[in-house]
Amino acid sequence: MDFRWIVATAGVGLLSTSLSLAASAAFSKDEQPLRKAVEDAAMCFHFAGEFSGDGSARDKEVAREQRKVCTKEGQRLVMQAYRKNPRDERLYPAVLMLDGLVSGPPLSDAEKARLCAAAKTELVCD
Repeated sequence: MDFRWIVATAGVGLLSTSLSLAASAAFSKDEQPLRKAVEDAAMCFHFAGEFSGDGSARDKEVAREQRKVCTKEGQRLVMQAYRKNPRDERLYPAVLMLDGLVSGPPLSDAEKARLCAAAKTELVCD
């Protein structure tokens, strides 16, 4: 295992932990499946940025990790919750991260601008 993988794995763990702590406070006990789906969306977005497409052992490991968190069910849950309540700001970062990663209509420019203004995240907003 090379050093970059160890550092990347540690970074994923820290990202996951910080997302978990932030998200657990924002979602009620009944909303835990949605909380997990939001966290998984962030990790799916993270892994998409780690994938180089060169078929290396690293890509294979990233693909394995992606399959664990990038589930259609979780992505569907986030997008359904957003479509049901488009004013739920807790969902904005996950919706922005999933835009372009999931099948279905992408966010319109106006909708993306509205979400970006509220979410204030540089990860997916200019």
